Amino acid sequence: MARKNNGPKRDTVQEERQRILTNDTPYAVREAYVKLRTNLLFSVANKKKGETLVFVVTSSNQAEGKSTTASNVAVSFAMMGMNTLLVDLDLRKPNVHRLWNLEMSGGLSNLLTNVGQFEIHDVKDIPLSIITSGDIPPNPSELLASDNFKQVLEDMKKEFQIIILDTPPVNVVADAQIAAHQADGVLLVVRSGSTQNGDIKLAEDALRRSEAKIAGVVITAFNAKSTKYGYRYGNYKYGSKYSYSSGYYDYYSSDQRESKDKEN
Repeated sequence: MARKNNGPKRDTVQEERQRILTNDTPYAVREAYVKLRTNLLFSVANKKKGETLVFVVTSSNQAEGKSTTASNVAVSFAMMGMNTLLVDLDLRKPNVHRLWNLEMSGGLSNLLTNVGQFEIHDVKDIPLSIITSGDIPPNPSELLASDNFKQVLEDMKKEFQIIILDTPPVNVVADAQIAAHQADGVLLVVRSGSTQNGDIKLAEDALRRSEAKIAGVVITAFNAKSTKYGYRYGNYKYGSKYSYSSGYYDYYSSDQRESKDKEN
């Protein structure tokens, strides 16, 4: 007897690629990312002018729209004219190269291990560059925790104004926590109708243990016309007023709370 899969259905590559921001993207979606971008900048208002901003994008579990969100955040900053770098830090199950139709090899792992060639991919018409994951290494966490990665990140900061790091799910492996410790803020991606409150709480606790600054939450696969979704975090409940016909939605709320309410 076939087993029933209760997990979220992963979108096809074509569906994911269609969700990358362009000038033809529906206004409501573009505006949601403009608000997200603006709030991210507000969240690091204490940074000195001209300093490179580094943001980690992670999720609690797999198939929650993390890589699409990371790509669109990077595109949004690039559309603003900021020199932006998108890095696939998921050295286990990378997805950025699939979204952008690039070769996986020749990426970050190759740079960190000095094995094979390394290439930075430039996106046409906007100041956005992409570094893929590279070949899958046997020791991803060790590579990201190495002094070599810290130096590579410092070198990236010399060339780019914005760096977006797409990491593995925080509830699955420790890679996101390692990267978050070196970032200015973290976006946590949750999927409407799939991500459970307990998963979100586990992700939040893991990030806070690494002293990460949770800059906000993005809800994907949200249909405001048919779904009422949200979860309580601190004194706020995140939800949305925005949607469009495809049923894809991203929303951001700034993390400005320290106290947390108990769930009813």
